[in-house]
Amino acid sequence: MEPKELSESATSYINGRWQSQSDYFDVKARRNQTSFMRLRDLMLWCSWLTPIAIFCQTLPWKVFQSHYFSLAPLLLSTIAVGTYQWEEAHNYGAQWAKFRLVAERLKGHKELFLHRSGMYGDPKLDEEQALQRFVEYCEGLIEGTDVNYFVLMIDPLRRNQT
Repeated sequence: MEPKELSESATSYINGRWQSQSDYFDVKARRNQTSFMRLRDLMLWCSWLTPIAIFCQTLPWKVFQSHYFSLAPLLLSTIAVGTYQWEEAHNYGAQWAKFRLVAERLKGHKELFLHRSGMYGDPKLDEEQALQRFVEYCEGLIEGTDVNYFVLMIDPLRRNQT
């Protein structure tokens, strides 16, 4: 089924508010994914290299017996624990999932609206009623995200302080 011609108000909403919010959630999802993956990679590498650095100190070669090399396990394990704690404090993984979920729901409902499927497919709905339903859904999703942000980010910080 081909999308119907959109009214001026539908085009205005989709090209304005909907597009800016969709872009926002996409960008936030990508940034949080990048931060999460970088921290995880660093944590994994440092965690893997720590026991190797400790083992190397038992080898008889002079290079591994230096005072500088003896700091390697300490630095690697500190970085591993630090990256884990940093991610726990900033919740990049959870935020990545949350922003990606909202972005995909916004995109999915736009397609449903454009093709008059799902909750927008009722033949009794005219263009304005379908648009109203679409706007209400999208705005509710965006508003609900703000509430979820405070539950996800602010409440854990408050709990950790008490």
